[in-house]
Amino acid sequence: MADFTITHDGGVLEVLWRPGVRIGPAELDVLANTITHFPHWHVSPVLVHLDLVRHITQPARRMLVAYHHAGPIGLTGRDPVDRVLAAFIVQSPSRTRYFTESGAARAWLTSVGRRPDGLFLPARAGR
Repeated sequence: MADFTITHDGGVLEVLWRPGVRIGPAELDVLANTITHFPHWHVSPVLVHLDLVRHITQPARRMLVAYHHAGPIGLTGRDPVDRVLAAFIVQSPSRTRYFTESGAARAWLTSVGRRPDGLFLPARAGR
């Protein structure tokens, strides 16, 4: 069974983790290798659902904090554990926000930094 599914809808890459998944460096490597197969992945907005994640290991947290994505990243979750996980991820140099509602996250993702050709402007270093 795969640890995640990715959809590409309306220019947004949406990552849905398998319920109860434990995310370590190996899972992040598979995600990174998979996401590169989508068009304009490097500047596309990404919506990541955290509400099914059981745990993110310390090495994986360090990888997430170090990661810089040119497009915006929206994180969704509903409980205090999700907020704690998101708190680590939003420390990255990527333009990242946490939401409790997928609709609000999608609205933000499709509104920030869009160029006239529909692609997204890269996030500046330090946001």
